Amino acid sequence: MEPGWPSDYPDIASLRAEIDAMVASLVEAILGHVPATELAGIYLKGSAHKQWDSPVDYVPEISDVDVHILFRDEGSIAHRLGTPEAAMAVQRQIEEGYASRIKRPIHTPRPQLVVLNLFLQDPDYSPSPAGMVETLWGEPYPSATYDEHKEQAVARKRLLADAAILETLPLRLIDKPGQYLLAVIRDLTWRTGPSGPRMLLLFGMPAAQVWSLNRTGVIQALERSGAHDFARAYRDYYLSAWACFLSGYADSAAARSAVSAGIDALQIAAAAAGTIQLQDTDAGP
Repeated sequence: MEPGWPSDYPDIASLRAEIDAMVASLVEAILGHVPATELAGIYLKGSAHKQWDSPVDYVPEISDVDVHILFRDEGSIAHRLGTPEAAMAVQRQIEEGYASRIKRPIHTPRPQLVVLNLFLQDPDYSPSPAGMVETLWGEPYPSATYDEHKEQAVARKRLLADAAILETLPLRLIDKPGQYLLAVIRDLTWRTGPSGPRMLLLFGMPAAQVWSLNRTGVIQALERSGAHDFARAYRDYYLSAWACFLSGYADSAAARSAVSAGIDALQIAAAAAGTIQLQDTDAGP
């Protein structure tokens, strides 16, 4: 996939400014409700933080703005954030903070707040390379180490598990006219997004390299690996989601195209997970 940002798309700097405002609002809200002594760090990662070489790298209101928080003591998690009242207080401050910073937004970035302590307890979790994470507050992000064979095994397992949604998707999809299709697109996003990197893991690309790529880079690596059908579906999912956003979510055909491309990507990835013999890691494709 050739890099490039279309001139008729929203300006990258403007989108970035809105993401920065959302992140600042979120950090402000967290520090307003959790004593600094109980936190180790707050971090930004994912597509909102990585370089954007083409529109697939960030889709407004579809891509997440991933902010991770790390508590010093896991007992503080439930105490500070574990009630509806606490959650709504933080949500309200985030919303009000963003509105005060951006008066006429192009988009409202979609934050995803992750308690890193809980992720680190998952034996299948793959932390991001430190260079792909911005420390917003506190201590540096925990160093990442990778067991390449484990990364490949987890990739295979997750690709097969994520494709299981396709069994129930028709009944989730059938009663979603117009703007309600956005719920299906978002339901696919957190499954479709990591399917590209996980395909590269199956092909033997080292995990640190895989998790450092933006989606433009993922698609280029997939094409070099010969996974052209998957790369096409993966690309079309994000470009169709962009078309839907640009229409103000009025273009149902674009929404259906995004759903179809996401389905194709998950089906192809699951088939690959079931047939590809795991390879030894090397310098990557």
